Amino acid sequence: MYTANTMSYSFEALGMSLLGSANMANPDEEKLQSAAQSATVLVDAVKNGLKPRDILTRKSIENAVALVMATGGSTNAVLHYLAIAHAADIDWTLDDCERVRRKIPVLCDLNIARQSG
Repeated sequence: MYTANTMSYSFEALGMSLLGSANMANPDEEKLQSAAQSATVLVDAVKNGLKPRDILTRKSIENAVALVMATGGSTNAVLHYLAIAHAADIDWTLDDCERVRRKIPVLCDLNIARQSG
């Protein structure tokens, strides 16, 4: 996976996108339904005063980074999650990424380009 797919999948584990929304083909009707459902969830969150900082936690970032590590995701995700944690005022460092990397095996490498080289 390159950066866009890595972040899309990991945002599900982070809790910032609907489960299953990352693996839909863009021109498919299912994607339109997912977008509509996402809009409904977003409007409900705003009505209920739910903010990203209410969802983002140290544990949710750890879950997202674990997914990145397990799928051989883009190394750019490390930089993105450091920035996300900083913006959310969550204590998360490069050492935390390394800690997760050491305990999570690569279950599947989804980058075809790396496999064919």
